[in-house]
Amino acid sequence: MKLLISNNKLQSAIKLFANELNTHYENKEVIIIAILKGAVLFLQDLYVHLDFKNNIEYVDISSYKGKKRVEIKSLPFDINIQNQNILIIDDICDTGNTLSYITDLINKNNPKSVRTSVLLKKKIKNSIFKPDDYLFLIPNKFVVGYGLDFNNKYRFLKEIYTLD
Repeated sequence: MKLLISNNKLQSAIKLFANELNTHYENKEVIIIAILKGAVLFLQDLYVHLDFKNNIEYVDISSYKGKKRVEIKSLPFDINIQNQNILIIDDICDTGNTLSYITDLINKNNPKSVRTSVLLKKKIKNSIFKPDDYLFLIPNKFVVGYGLDFNNKYRFLKEIYTLD
């Protein structure tokens, strides 16, 4: 494993991003939807800096088995989001399949607004979805740590590493 992003860089970027969200959502209520399991650490560190009214919901979606992409699977989606401001938080956007899938589900329920925010965006030419926000643009390599796992290993490392 090779260090890609230190915890200090992660925390600095998260704090700056939280300030941007606080300005954007000032005097608004927001439903934050975190995509399990990878977004949990990102959301935890982001949340301590958020000042706007919000509720947190979690959606369990999986699209990888090891390093291999598989068909997207999710648990039933039963969050009332009609006419609500929605902020989707995920750990990474590579091909964009997961974010495209969840955004399509949400948009079918007529939200007031939808914003997609990820910690990492991979440099992939044929990505089908572009998140509204990403904190780091990274090379197209498999990464672990800070919520990202490989077969349920390395998820709780405090930094992000490439798995070569």
